[in-house]
Amino acid sequence: MQNQKNRVLIVDDSSFMGQLLRNLLGAENFTVEVARNGQEAIELVRSFRPHVVTMDIEMPVMSGLEALEVIMAESPLPVIMVSAQTVRGAKISLRALELGAFDIVAKPNPEDTNYFETFRRELMTKVKIALLVPPEKLVKPILSKPVPIPGPNLVPNPAPNPARTSAFAALLIGTSTGGPTALQQVLTQLPQDFPLPVLVVQHMPPNFTKLMAERLDSLCPLDVKEAEDRDAVAAGRVLIAPGGRQMALALAGTRVVVRISKDSPAATPYKPSVNVLFRSAAEIYGKRTLALVLTGMGSDGLEGSGILKQQGACIVAESEDTCIVYGMSKSVVEAGLADKVLPLSEIARFVMHKVYSERSVGDES
Repeated sequence: MQNQKNRVLIVDDSSFMGQLLRNLLGAENFTVEVARNGQEAIELVRSFRPHVVTMDIEMPVMSGLEALEVIMAESPLPVIMVSAQTVRGAKISLRALELGAFDIVAKPNPEDTNYFETFRRELMTKVKIALLVPPEKLVKPILSKPVPIPGPNLVPNPAPNPARTSAFAALLIGTSTGGPTALQQVLTQLPQDFPLPVLVVQHMPPNFTKLMAERLDSLCPLDVKEAEDRDAVAAGRVLIAPGGRQMALALAGTRVVVRISKDSPAATPYKPSVNVLFRSAAEIYGKRTLALVLTGMGSDGLEGSGILKQQGACIVAESEDTCIVYGMSKSVVEAGLADKVLPLSEIARFVMHKVYSERSVGDES
């Protein structure tokens, strides 16, 4: 008898992809059904009642995006978008995340002989994590842009003093599943004159991070861009690590820049990796680092948070209540590294309070 506890619906009009996904999921003892378009998917969600859906994007009759909207309105459940690694696929996938999709898996590239195993491992990990997520924890779309929190109001009539600066020199953010929505909520609340550079690692495939940066740039008072090698780190600028690459901080004379590389430490499977960014920030900024670990599966960021904590940095973890997946932040909390554990709605205000209220005279780094 098949295990009825783990039902997965595959939605894909490609016979090859449908069979591939059926074989992969069947090998893990999931109960599987296949739909060939969005309309069939909606009908099977009603009758088959899957716990997780893998959803193709481009399909006849009804697209994956159209089906997702109906599914999330009728009976929310984790939907993993299986997307082509194209600009169009990335754009639609990011829109799907805004509508409540659980995560994205990029389709395997036939020209990359090593990619199939990566695809299998990523798909299986995300499906198994999705099975643990209750419907009420699924990402809800942000329909309006939060109002930025004005910094000066937190420090009444600050006396002009060029030597008097924030105790912090940089804001770092690490996140994975659920991250695009979490980043939107936090970054849109930071004002245009925010006095720190912001460095972001979001686990995401190539192409996707560039489009996410462009989307956030259109919504945020701050300038947001996908980082390029040797981009200057500057106050009020948000640099997002490119998918498929590592981003670290380095000194170029007296300036701090980002270094973008294909190379990864053997210890991390992630490109980009939160640990890589955090470790480099510990060397550059030390105790003047303010780091956020938000929603996401796994424990990327744990090692880097430990190194930052040894330097005296401030670590903030998103609370279980608002994490779509309580994994990355959980690992930091359980290791005793979090100075503060907060729901997502309170994180931006806490950041503003720390940045504007904790000030130092001269350079204390």
